[in-house]
Amino acid sequence: MNLVELLYSSVERHSSRRALTDVRSGRSLSYGQLARETQRVAALLKTEGVERGQRIGLLAPNDLAYVPAAFGLLAAGACMVPLASNLTPAETAEIVRDVQLNGCLAWPKADVLPGASGAVVQGGECDNFTFRWLDRDAEAPAEFDSLNPAFIRFTSGTTARSKGVVLSHEATAARVEAADRVLAFSEEDRILWVLPLAYHFAVTIVAYVRAGTHILMCPDTLPRAMVDAVQRLKPSVLYAAPLHFERMANLGPSEPLTSIRVILSTAAPISPAVMDRFESVYGVPIGQAYGIIEAGLPCINLGTEGLPSTSVGRPVPGYEVAVLSDDGKRLSTEDLGEIAVRGDGLFSAYYSPWQLREQITRDGWFLTGDLGWLDQAGALHLKGRKKTVMFVAGLKFFPEEVEDCINQFRGVKESRVFSRPHARMGEVPCAEVVLDSRGCDLDALKTHCARLLSSYKVPLEFTVVDAVPRTPSGKIRR
Repeated sequence: MNLVELLYSSVERHSSRRALTDVRSGRSLSYGQLARETQRVAALLKTEGVERGQRIGLLAPNDLAYVPAAFGLLAAGACMVPLASNLTPAETAEIVRDVQLNGCLAWPKADVLPGASGAVVQGGECDNFTFRWLDRDAEAPAEFDSLNPAFIRFTSGTTARSKGVVLSHEATAARVEAADRVLAFSEEDRILWVLPLAYHFAVTIVAYVRAGTHILMCPDTLPRAMVDAVQRLKPSVLYAAPLHFERMANLGPSEPLTSIRVILSTAAPISPAVMDRFESVYGVPIGQAYGIIEAGLPCINLGTEGLPSTSVGRPVPGYEVAVLSDDGKRLSTEDLGEIAVRGDGLFSAYYSPWQLREQITRDGWFLTGDLGWLDQAGALHLKGRKKTVMFVAGLKFFPEEVEDCINQFRGVKESRVFSRPHARMGEVPCAEVVLDSRGCDLDALKTHCARLLSSYKVPLEFTVVDAVPRTPSGKIRR
């Protein structure tokens, strides 16, 4: 199968309905126009000799043109490698090298990667997109083509070097179907889109197109602009990152966002303080999903089912989730261990170094590297990354717990807790804090932490910074 078939199926039902609208300019594409633009891109790539399974980069911004360009690559049989426009040249070069990129489709204003001169798309939303060969004859591992690869996505690399994750057309379709059995998208839905397409096209945009929704692309992600867009355009779905919700909540009193039926936080853990503040301001509970590049969205908590808001919910249909001990044994309810996932939506391989999924999983279980526990209702609670656990004098804790405490203090917008080596204690926690316009007394902040946390968890020092370092997908860089 090919994911572009999901687009063509929606075209048969909704050809004249709007598929995409740019909120700022008002430009729109109907489903019929989206299909024609997709076919235009695919035809150019095929004319240039792009063959099934070749790794082709897509370098384009968050714009209407991204969607037909991406579907066009898939329709041509290529394996799409998203190249986010906010990557540094060194980061882009690393991806090109790691996946032995054959070619690149780039928007007109991009600094096109060096390579042989190629063809230019003429007309339509993708007008003047340039296709260039980089290393046309570079071969993939022997098993690659048999996987029916659709994407190579890179992990966020919060604590280590990022990995190229190979996703097949079948696995991506399975992820879309599994998530939709909980989210229940339909042609009546209007999606306010604020996330980077390079990181979120594979499942979410494909899911929206499959359902025939109207995607409202909002290029201005400042909090006031987002609130204004919701109040003016009346979307039914808002899918954003914790930072978006935190900034929106910090605006203060507002009219309820009555049009929204699903509001979902993704890309990184969201703190209970932000969730409570947002709901008190806008009258809408924030749900959250457990998103993993290797597995999709295996758990979703819509915030409407009576589950604890701090959980990421129960496994969606088509997935199993277990919590395992260090020796691989399945743990009982409420015991802390490593989260494992299995289901049809799992990835196919890591590209570099090449490893098939079967070489990585244990009895079909993918070990996520996340620590957590399952409650009596079957809902999953995240505790932190296995690699980010801090040890102070032999005592273990997670930076996320300390960040939640810090972020509750008046005047703090966000924080990052990290460790530094210590001769006697092994390591000690330190914190970087971003303050809002009110500011705060750092001594009072330390007293606040000492009152709520065990002494070994209290940061030894607090440093005020303009922003905490984040990965391109929005996760705090550890």
